[in-house]
Amino acid sequence: MSLIDNVFNSVAREVNKVQTRSQDLMQTMSLQNQINELERRKTMRLAEIGKVVFDEKHNHAPAREDEVKRLCDEVASLEAEMAVLQAEIDKVKAKNDPDATPSQKAEAKAGYAATPNFFCPGCGTPANRDKRFCPSCGESLKEHHNKAADNGMDPIDVEAQ
Repeated sequence: MSLIDNVFNSVAREVNKVQTRSQDLMQTMSLQNQINELERRKTMRLAEIGKVVFDEKHNHAPAREDEVKRLCDEVASLEAEMAVLQAEIDKVKAKNDPDATPSQKAEAKAGYAATPNFFCPGCGTPANRDKRFCPSCGESLKEHHNKAADNGMDPIDVEAQ
């Protein structure tokens, strides 16, 4: 019976791995579809911005700065949403990727999520502004965050510079 139990247990483990990977694949596909939809909306907003600017410059239409500002804010918001979804995809992929670093696997298992548009000042890795240190190089993130606050700037604006 021991041999049969071993075979049964081995098969059960492999079936479990296949189920887990298929669930991860389905989750990744769903997230990618959401990113694609956000990208489509972003493209539409950028086209609207282009039309407003074209009308202003070529057709001498009155400037509509408030319209451009609103559309630009919407594009920035869509990009932030896409970054969050992409981080989720990266987390799902890191769980089973044999080439993922131990820190990436630990982050994926721990539910670590990078803050959109926030990067380590030392290595440029996406980081979480609520964490004290970069998960990749160990650089202090709080000093970077505090420096931006002391200058009266939003830390996200600092990263963009």
